[in-house]
Amino acid sequence: MSDPFALNEDGTAKDPVAFREALKADPVRMEALEKEPEVAAVVLGEDENAFQELIKSVYQAEKKRVDTLNKGMAERTMDAQRVSATVPRDTVQLYQQLRESGLQYGPAFRLLRNVHVPDVASS
Repeated sequence: MSDPFALNEDGTAKDPVAFREALKADPVRMEALEKEPEVAAVVLGEDENAFQELIKSVYQAEKKRVDTLNKGMAERTMDAQRVSATVPRDTVQLYQQLRESGLQYGPAFRLLRNVHVPDVASS
């Protein structure tokens, strides 16, 4: 089964019908939509162009946010990054998330033992 949330390079849905149905089938996402009536009207409506434009705008905003974050992190010195990385990460969970993303490391290649990340909640 293919990913119903798959996007084209421009951020539009590859299969807008499947995307919309997957949103409707997800109670957590539907609860979030209830808090945004204008967005819900587009998601639950019949106008495919408006739906694609909505998905595209969300994709582009998130891409811009991530690019800005990555640029800021790249400009920081290694020492500054080390000082700000105060939140420990469970390496077992980290390797589990990597495996779910398609990156599989066997036991001989699991070298990370102590991982810390920045506390983004306090930023």
